[in-house]
Amino acid sequence: MTPVLSIIIPAYNAEKYCAACFDSILESAQAERYELVVVDDGSTDGTPDVLASYGARHAQFHAVRQDNAGVSVARKSGFAAAQGAYVWFVDSDDYLVPGAVDKVLALIDAHPDTDTFAAPVRMRDEESGREWVKPFAAAPEGTLPGKDFLRRQPVSVCPVQFIFRRELFANRWVFFPEGLRHEDEYFCRALQYFSPALTVLDGPLYVYRQWGGSFMSSGSDRSMSDMVAVYKYLKAFIAEGADAADRDWLSADAFSFLMGTHFWHIDRLKTDGFRAFRAQHAAFIRQEFAQQKCLLSRKDRVLGALILRCPGLFADLMKRKRRAA
Repeated sequence: MTPVLSIIIPAYNAEKYCAACFDSILESAQAERYELVVVDDGSTDGTPDVLASYGARHAQFHAVRQDNAGVSVARKSGFAAAQGAYVWFVDSDDYLVPGAVDKVLALIDAHPDTDTFAAPVRMRDEESGREWVKPFAAAPEGTLPGKDFLRRQPVSVCPVQFIFRRELFANRWVFFPEGLRHEDEYFCRALQYFSPALTVLDGPLYVYRQWGGSFMSSGSDRSMSDMVAVYKYLKAFIAEGADAADRDWLSADAFSFLMGTHFWHIDRLKTDGFRAFRAQHAAFIRQEFAQQKCLLSRKDRVLGALILRCPGLFADLMKRKRRAA
């Protein structure tokens, strides 16, 4: 029997925490209706043994092994091995809320015309144990065109929030750029844009665990350069894949992401690494600002000019604002 839902998990050196993730999925008794595809991305710890153990005990559990190639390639490999009509990308260090798989299967049955389901996530700080739900910004419950959901700010760019029809991932514009950080920023925008019918859920299905040393809690010089590369993917999608009527608002949103190279790295704006980044990319960012500023509010145009001309001053002002708060 072909499964309705494929849950795809990239796993790299995940021995310590992946069991909690797997168990939260495999609690569902509807084994014939879903499958769990785990891609071992060249782990060097005991992850392969954990996967072998689960595979021996659960018929719906499938392991794929590949040389280390990164999360984007692992997701692509998992999709190639998956058979479900709907796909859900899950991370190996997170887990699902109780009953999540059964709820998703029921939603798919109840909404056969929905292409993508979007659910808020429950955040968990692993150092303090504090949990809270991160809601969507001004998101109406119910079904709407994905591009209308995408137009809200801030944009939802966490792929684990979306369960989507597999045909969407076959769209040439819906993919994870390989070898880059912030690849989710591209994928989620394209996925939402090309979803004809997106159903917004009111409660979380997923627990996102925040770790002190995780990528999302730290910045890097490479992170800034990768953001420029992801922005170029967004530019191509907007120019060639989007409807002409949508290009202005998509371009304004993409440029706000590009300015994250400065906004998201306030503490690095006076470092040698940032100066090297500026030497390589400043001319391109200024060029994009000149082209896109007509789409920005007056406040954002003024702020953008300050950031690009005097990043050190901008950093000082932001740090002063933090202290005052």
